[in-house]
Amino acid sequence: MKNIGIMGLGKISHRVAKGIAYAHNAQLYAVASRNIAHAQDFQKQHPCPKAYGSYEGMLHDPQVDMVYICTPNYLHYTHIMACLQHHKHVVCEKPFVANHEQVVECFAFAKKQGCFLMEAEKTIFTPLNQTIQQMIQDGAIGQLSYIEASYGYDLGKENMPDDFWGYRQEDGGCSYDVGVYPLVYANFFANSRLVSCKDMVHLTQKGYDDFMQCLLQYENGIMASIRSCWNMTVENKGFLYGDNGYIVCENFWKNTEALLVKEDGQEKIQVCMESDFTPEIEHAVDCMEQGLLESPLMSQAASMEVMRVLDQIKGRTCVGVK
Repeated sequence: MKNIGIMGLGKISHRVAKGIAYAHNAQLYAVASRNIAHAQDFQKQHPCPKAYGSYEGMLHDPQVDMVYICTPNYLHYTHIMACLQHHKHVVCEKPFVANHEQVVECFAFAKKQGCFLMEAEKTIFTPLNQTIQQMIQDGAIGQLSYIEASYGYDLGKENMPDDFWGYRQEDGGCSYDVGVYPLVYANFFANSRLVSCKDMVHLTQKGYDDFMQCLLQYENGIMASIRSCWNMTVENKGFLYGDNGYIVCENFWKNTEALLVKEDGQEKIQVCMESDFTPEIEHAVDCMEQGLLESPLMSQAASMEVMRVLDQIKGRTCVGVK
C-alpha cells in the first residue's frame, strides 16, 4: 500500500481523493495547500493523516511515496521538478507541461532521480475504454480506420475569474483544457505514431484559443478528427469507425456505457467503475511497485505525441508532425 499526497486542493482534487480511496494499492496520506486552513478543511472531507499549509512541507515528509499534482497548469513544470528533487514519484494532471522541451526535461530528471513519472490521462485507463480496446483488437468492428471525438462547453457561463489560468496564451485555451481528452482518445485507439496534423484554431482577442479542430493521420493509416471549444455547447462524444460497424460513447473520457452499432443490430457495452480516477492511480502504483520509471501506457513518448499537437496549435515548432 503506497502513501499518496495531493498537491493543490482545487476542484479536481476532490475527485482525485475519491479515486485514491477506491484504489486497492494506495491510500491518501497527505494533502497540501498554500493555506493550512484550506488543507485542514480538505482533510476533514477526505480523512488522511497529514495536512500541510505548504507544498514544501509535504515534500519533506518521508512517508509520502507519490505526489499527485493538481495545481494550475502553468505551475506543473515547477512542481514536477520540485517533487522529483525530493525523490517523490509523480503523477501530474493533464496537460502535463507547457511544451515539448519541458516534457523531455521532466522525464530526463525523473530518470536521473530514479523516480516514476506519468501524465494523468484517465481517458485511456477507464474500464470502458480498456474493454473497447480489447473488443477492437478482437475484431468487433472489423478494421479500425477513423476516429472522431469532441469535448467542449460554453465557458462564458462559468463566470471564471480574470486570472483564470486558461486565459494564458502559452499554456491556456480550450486546447490545453478539454482539447487533450479527444486527442489522447484518438492517440490511444489509433495506437500508432502521428505523421500529420492539420489544425484550425480560433483565437480570442486575449490571444488564447476558444475553438480547435485537428485532422490527424497516423503511421498505420488510421485517421482522426478531434475538436474542442469554449465558445459553444457541443455533443461530447467519441466515435470509433471500422469496416464492419462502429462504437459511439458519450462523455468518452469517463463513461461506463457505450454502444456497438452494426448492420445486424446494436449492442450496449457496460462496465462497472467506482471512480474514473482509480484505474490510473492503481496503474501508476503498479508501475512503481515493479520499479518502472514510466508507464507503458502513458509513457514519455505518449506525452510527447500529445504535446506535438499542442505545440502546433500554439504555433511552436512541432517535432515529427507536419
